[in-house]
Amino acid sequence: MTAMTPGSNIPLTAARVAVDVAAPVRLDVSGLLLGANGKVRSDDDFIFYNQPAGPGVTYRSGGGTAPDAIVVDTGALPAGIERIVVTASPDAAGQTFQGIEPTATLRNADDGSVLATFTPPRLATETALVVVEIYLRNGAWKARAVGQGYANGLAGIATDFGVSVDEEPAAAPAAAPAPAAVAPPAPP
Repeated sequence: MTAMTPGSNIPLTAARVAVDVAAPVRLDVSGLLLGANGKVRSDDDFIFYNQPAGPGVTYRSGGGTAPDAIVVDTGALPAGIERIVVTASPDAAGQTFQGIEPTATLRNADDGSVLATFTPPRLATETALVVVEIYLRNGAWKARAVGQGYANGLAGIATDFGVSVDEEPAAAPAAAPAPAAVAPPAPP
């Protein structure tokens, strides 16, 4: 097993890997499938609890007793997908990562063996985190420890990677009063 540091990478020795992210609090874990431009092709490439499957990537719930995970089958990824970003955010609204030490564990998804672990250092006001990425380099799949924090939550991560995020709808403007009916002129 390898303990990764920010920016370090390892070659993947398994075609199917699971990335689970554990912390002392419940986390929302998600995955984004990215093309060469670093963006999703559509919102369908954002995999999370409400959209648990996409081409070659699935979300696996830990059911509250185990960490949630993103499972990547590199052999089933569509052509043009070059990177899968795994993110995490505390489930409680507004909670930051201060004092929370999340740890990502990369496993062989077929036998459960641990390939590597990564605990991002010195988190504070971040409310979402790009934890690790699975990426294609020179025809081989690798994993990189990232640890990039965002203060604007999962919405900030999603929009950076091209996902459309629905904001709370603004109050509808008050309807303008209808113009007063004008009587036709009296006949001469």
